[in-house]
Amino acid sequence: MFIGRQKETEALNAFYEGNTEAVACVTGSMGMGKTALLRHFAENKEHIYFCAYETTGRQELTLFAEAAGLQQAERLEDILDAITAKGKKGKLLLMIDQYPNFVKAEADFNQIFFSYVTKEWADLPIKVILCGDAFLLMEKYVYGKKALWKDSIDVHLKLQGMCFQETKQFFADASPEDMALYYGISGGIPAHAVQMQGLTPKEAARVVFCESALLPEQVMGSELRELSYYNCILSAMAQGMNRVNQLSAAVDKPKDVVVPYLNALMSIGVVTKQTAITEETNRKKTRYSIVNSNTIFWYRFIVPHQNLYYQGAWDELWDRFIAPDLDNFMQHVFTAMSRQYLEDSSRKGQMPFVIERSGNWWTNDDEAGTTDGFDVVSLGKTEGKSATIFTLCFYEQREIEVAEVKAMIEKTKQLHRQGDAFYVVCAKDRFHENVVTVASAIKNILLITLQDECNHQ
Repeated sequence: MFIGRQKETEALNAFYEGNTEAVACVTGSMGMGKTALLRHFAENKEHIYFCAYETTGRQELTLFAEAAGLQQAERLEDILDAITAKGKKGKLLLMIDQYPNFVKAEADFNQIFFSYVTKEWADLPIKVILCGDAFLLMEKYVYGKKALWKDSIDVHLKLQGMCFQETKQFFADASPEDMALYYGISGGIPAHAVQMQGLTPKEAARVVFCESALLPEQVMGSELRELSYYNCILSAMAQGMNRVNQLSAAVDKPKDVVVPYLNALMSIGVVTKQTAITEETNRKKTRYSIVNSNTIFWYRFIVPHQNLYYQGAWDELWDRFIAPDLDNFMQHVFTAMSRQYLEDSSRKGQMPFVIERSGNWWTNDDEAGTTDGFDVVSLGKTEGKSATIFTLCFYEQREIEVAEVKAMIEKTKQLHRQGDAFYVVCAKDRFHENVVTVASAIKNILLITLQDECNHQ
């Protein structure tokens, strides 16, 4: 059964049904479920699916011909002419997976295929999808500024880890805490979620990190060379370092050397750059974070304890180093879950405000090297007026006290925003009865638990 990717499926269906769009591009790292998505989308449609192989031009033609229903083909034009004939009979979907392999197989394949799509098929109901997991090669050949296809791509879907609401469907019978933990360990990567079904979190993590061929280093290794500094930077980021000066000290390299490494990691979707939502031009308030929690888990827990990992001492690794630190790791995951919950609830009209965009806000303590702020800050509207939504998340096994809510409200005074303010407090466990009383009396205080997020539909 196919699970998740509802937005992506809807986007592909709109592309397929549209009259003006002819070429779509689907990218995403290994394990994100690109092939599964394409196969699911192609069901009950007249289609040709071809996964290009890294081989010579002659063998590529043989494989492509077979996918197109031909016994043999001497030239690429023979296959494309056959597809042209099919397209004249009715709507046809042509999907080429691992497109960079197709381009590299023969020097003129890309140009010939491009010519057919943009000229021969211009008036035919042939929809083309180009897919690949090599970000840098897909940019080079398909959607980049110098790519032949750059002006012909009508839809570009970038698959990242699935959201919590989709990932939890793989673990419908799990407790809220385990459900969240499965999401954190898998990072919403479908290939991992499938592996983890029916296992305890401890066993699920062992399978993902000890038996999978999709380890973060292996995925990066397909894009980047000499991973030593990338690994060092990501290890530091997984421990909470997120500013260039901190990363420069951790790597023992000048800032102007570290920044290109960060840019390379951003180009392949491993790292993202953040700015405070109300100070987006303030370069002093720039920080970096790892995009996927599966990558954070690897660099936070596995890399620092490689000796135990390679000895196969998973029980010791989990019991001594992972389990005691899981709540700290899950703080980042819970923040992402809460942001998704608020945005989805806003879209569905379930909140007293409409969120237009979300980010975060913080202040830097340069002397201590720390930051303080909110986990999520959202800007939007309420009853036609501007609204700011401040969110703090507590992934701790305890009651949240009223003093913490008061401190949060006091902290919001540091942001000079017009309009109404809402204060959202998300808790793994529960709220003190005084907090519940205050929230019931004041309409702009919202209390959300992990249970609420797991039950959200």
